Amino acid sequence: MTIMQQMNLFNTSSEVAGFKLDFLEVWNWGTFDKKVYHMNLHGNNSLLTGANASGKSTLIDALLTLMVPLKRQRFYNQSSGVEKKGNRTEESYFFGNYGNQQQEGAASTTTLRLRDKGARSVLLASFCNVDKRVVTLFQVRYYTGEELKVLFGVARESLTIERDFSEFDLHGDWRKRLTKKYNTNETKRTIEFFDGPVAYGEKMITLFGMRSDKALTLFNQIVGVKVLDDLDSFIRTNMLEELPAEEKYQELKDNFQNLMEAKTNIDKVKEQIAQLEPINALTEELKEIDIRIVEMEQEKSVAAYWFAARTVDLCDKELVCCKSDLRKLEDRLKELKVQKGELEQEQMRLTVAIEKDEVGQQIHEIEKEINQRVRIRDNRKAKAEEYDKLAKLVKMEQSPDVEVFEINRATAKREKDALQVTIDRQLMEEKRQAQNRQDEISSNIEERMATIRYLQQHKNNISGRVAEIRDEILEAVGATTEEIPFIGELICVKDDERDWEYSIERILHNFALRLVVPEKYYKQVNEYVNGHNLRGRIVYQRYQGAETIREFEDRTLKVDSLLRKVEYKSKCLYLDWLEDRLFAEFNYSCVDSLADFNYLQEKAVTKEGLIKARGGKHEKDDRPEIRGKEHYVLGWDNKEKIAVLQAEVRQLQQEEKMTAAKVRKLEEDIKNAQKKRETYLTLFSKYDKFDDIDWQSCVLVIQQKQEQKRQLEEANNRVKILQEQLAGVRKEIGLLDDENNEAIKKKTLSENRENKLKERRKESNSALAQIGVVDTDAFESQHTDLLNVALEDLNGKRDTLQHEIDLALQKQRETKSRKNSDLKNLIYRFKNPAEEITMKYHDWRSDVSRLPEAVEFVGEYQTYYQRLLDEDLPGFESRFNKYLQENIINKVSAFNMFFQNWRQSITKTIDQLNSYLVGIDFKDAPKTYIQLVAAKRLNVDLKEFQDLLSSAIPNIHEMNSTIDGSRIHFEQHIEPLMSRLQDESWRKSVMDVRGWYTYKAEEFYQDDDQKRNTYEAMGQLSGGEKAQLTYTILGSAIAYQFGLTKNGLDSSFRFIAIDEAFRAQDEDKARYLISLCKQLHLQLLVVTPSDNIHIVENDISYVHYVERKGDRSVLYNMPISEFKAERERSMEV
Repeated sequence: MTIMQQMNLFNTSSEVAGFKLDFLEVWNWGTFDKKVYHMNLHGNNSLLTGANASGKSTLIDALLTLMVPLKRQRFYNQSSGVEKKGNRTEESYFFGNYGNQQQEGAASTTTLRLRDKGARSVLLASFCNVDKRVVTLFQVRYYTGEELKVLFGVARESLTIERDFSEFDLHGDWRKRLTKKYNTNETKRTIEFFDGPVAYGEKMITLFGMRSDKALTLFNQIVGVKVLDDLDSFIRTNMLEELPAEEKYQELKDNFQNLMEAKTNIDKVKEQIAQLEPINALTEELKEIDIRIVEMEQEKSVAAYWFAARTVDLCDKELVCCKSDLRKLEDRLKELKVQKGELEQEQMRLTVAIEKDEVGQQIHEIEKEINQRVRIRDNRKAKAEEYDKLAKLVKMEQSPDVEVFEINRATAKREKDALQVTIDRQLMEEKRQAQNRQDEISSNIEERMATIRYLQQHKNNISGRVAEIRDEILEAVGATTEEIPFIGELICVKDDERDWEYSIERILHNFALRLVVPEKYYKQVNEYVNGHNLRGRIVYQRYQGAETIREFEDRTLKVDSLLRKVEYKSKCLYLDWLEDRLFAEFNYSCVDSLADFNYLQEKAVTKEGLIKARGGKHEKDDRPEIRGKEHYVLGWDNKEKIAVLQAEVRQLQQEEKMTAAKVRKLEEDIKNAQKKRETYLTLFSKYDKFDDIDWQSCVLVIQQKQEQKRQLEEANNRVKILQEQLAGVRKEIGLLDDENNEAIKKKTLSENRENKLKERRKESNSALAQIGVVDTDAFESQHTDLLNVALEDLNGKRDTLQHEIDLALQKQRETKSRKNSDLKNLIYRFKNPAEEITMKYHDWRSDVSRLPEAVEFVGEYQTYYQRLLDEDLPGFESRFNKYLQENIINKVSAFNMFFQNWRQSITKTIDQLNSYLVGIDFKDAPKTYIQLVAAKRLNVDLKEFQDLLSSAIPNIHEMNSTIDGSRIHFEQHIEPLMSRLQDESWRKSVMDVRGWYTYKAEEFYQDDDQKRNTYEAMGQLSGGEKAQLTYTILGSAIAYQFGLTKNGLDSSFRFIAIDEAFRAQDEDKARYLISLCKQLHLQLLVVTPSDNIHIVENDISYVHYVERKGDRSVLYNMPISEFKAERERSMEV
């Protein structure tokens, strides 16, 4: 037996065989330049030593590069205690970077390199088993253009760089030569090449008998082994397999995606039918209304024809009667004329006889005077009565004397003029102002109602033309409100800061009305905005990603900062950018006093809205149209704004009623004033002399004349008799005149009636000629009562009937207008659905994009509605439910079984780890061992997931008990699970079954298996205890992942390397680790500075010494005995 074999720490037999490192070679790696350097271990424990920065870690990183091919799993230069991913890289090792140099006068530095892109680098490690099997790992690096290429390879034979890789060429001929050399005449390939790290790693894991790629990660961690800080995390991430839960989820998602899309499509069709049903119903109602309107208009025409025809018939009958009456009246007038002539002759005779008498002559003259005075009296009395009526209306003195008359007249002129001024300058102006206010209120009500309707269809506080422009942009570019939001939709004043809402709104108002346009839609938005007349103004912000510098800025907010009083919409796509802009532009101080306001130089605001901006600018805007909450634009919930607007509408409606009443009152006042003025005008202009109403003076004169006549008549009897005869004749003439006048009057009336009848008949005939022939039988049968109506009442009856028809038509037209408006709104909502509709049904807009918005084309909506009905939705649902039932059991159950199996595999793994830990001594006096315990983790999210998953597993009996059982189960149990799993961070946290448990370690006595201690938190242990527990847990992990068993396997991996783990003060830790390696028969490569060699020198076979010579490193190999002899000689000297 050789000295080396005697010093082999493991001295293993075939029962515990495994692959150990035979030698490592590097060519052009880091500061190992030009030549091939060998590190020969021969499967024994070895020591890699040398001064700091000599190149020890460079060799360990070469070993890591070969053993851990995936960059993301590998960490270089771990001896520093920090995983410095960017400090050393494959590229820096390829070029041989060895320092930086600053050129004279230059600010930047230049990296110093040993090689350029024309070089090549080769790493090679050969592992041997006791049965002489060999596995050689190699990697070749070279540059092609700007890309560093890596070729991975594995051989079942020992290779060397000098023999097998010296004839390198860029065309790959060297690779062909190696393949020909080692694979010719071989049934199993001796050498294999891999273009990528994954296949290379998988091959390595298979050949070494490792459990999984966790073994490679574990190898990397052992190199830079540190005391564990989190036992739970280490066990979960390094000792338990991570199964492809995300892949299983994607399979389930893909399987149910069609189902969910089909269900979404069914729901969408149902929703579209539900929205189209009222559209279709309203359309049918409007068709019926149109039919009724046509019928009423026809009835109106028929009625006009019937009344015209009936008028002609009745006029013809009346004209016959009129002609008969006129003939009779003409005959009677002739008779009266003859009789009156005879009486007038008798009157003439008696008058001549009386006139021949002198007294009679005097009486005749007095009678003429009396008659004249009576006419004057009657005329004046009538005027006086009219005057008194007018005077009473304006409360002036009635039956005035001459003095009062003049006073009244002066008063009438003054009041007339004053009333004209009042009407023109006061009442009419007040009426004009009231009417203007009424129009303004009506306009405000309509404007607010339109705003309310818009806000009810949306969720934000921004309305008006600017919101309509945004909607047009969204439709044009196919974006959503989340993708192109108003900034105001992303910001809200906190509930407990509402006192500052007005001030914050004033500061952020214009900024809030900007749109955020991401790069995805930027060009399309520019094209639309530039190519259309927007009929308004829009401001938008181009978003190219947030290039925040917050990490380099002091972002501490003052207590009174405006930014502390606002909150941001959850899941906001532009949060970082928005916070940056607000901090840069709107970090105002909200001050409670003017003293604080005056103190600050800029960016301050008071609760009352006084703003101090940059550059000394101050502003306060108290216009009522600005202060109202209805003008607020911040927030993603508009319920409060709608409520404010509704309250304003109610207030405006009340004010509108009051204003309308005021207008009516002013109109009545104007009418009364005008009437009163007319009265004063009449009193002034019509009665300009008192004599016009002085009828009483005439009464005295008449009485005097009558007395004179009486005295003369008493003095002459003959004249008296003649006068009595004359009076009798005159009386008869008067009766004849009365009868004649009455007959003339009747004749005139008859002639007028005849003319009117003829005119009416002519008008009716003209109307009939224009209308044409109309069948009135149906109308007459419906209105038999009209046949009993007289001609005089016919027009009234016609007007009443026409009015009733007009009212009915008006009502139908109003109904049509209202239903048209409802239909327009329904069409608008269908064509421009609410956000929750478009979020749920993404293709809704594309479905309805071709449908016109105009009501006159509603037939296209009916066609679309009928097409949806014809698609046999119930049949589609039935097939969907059948497919659902056929797939629901297997897919969900398989998904659940995956997690149950994973759970069982964790239990099994813990048991396997514990089986290794039983054989590892944790402490010696007395001897103890460690066992791992996995306890269920109490976590709300985990419970939610497990409950959702459990409820998603169908109960077959319950599901089949109803027709819609499958669909109901899908909606109530599977959809919630799939919906919740869409949250990626939540999904990844709950679907990692390793996280369903918390892990701890328990210590037991070996002699009686009684528990000695429990280790949960590493903080409760001393440094030595932490290290001991760390190494023990690592030992079980190595045994598990490297494929070790108590009896050994023909393929296992029994090599670890530790970089600078042993220091002078850590001797106990080092000795425990060496003891652990002995128990597990592991080959150990220790990397430590030369001053710590004494800790391990009795347990190693070889020393590999690294030395830095200038810019390059060199490597020396020697047995430990030679190293000790050299050291003793140097000490003697």
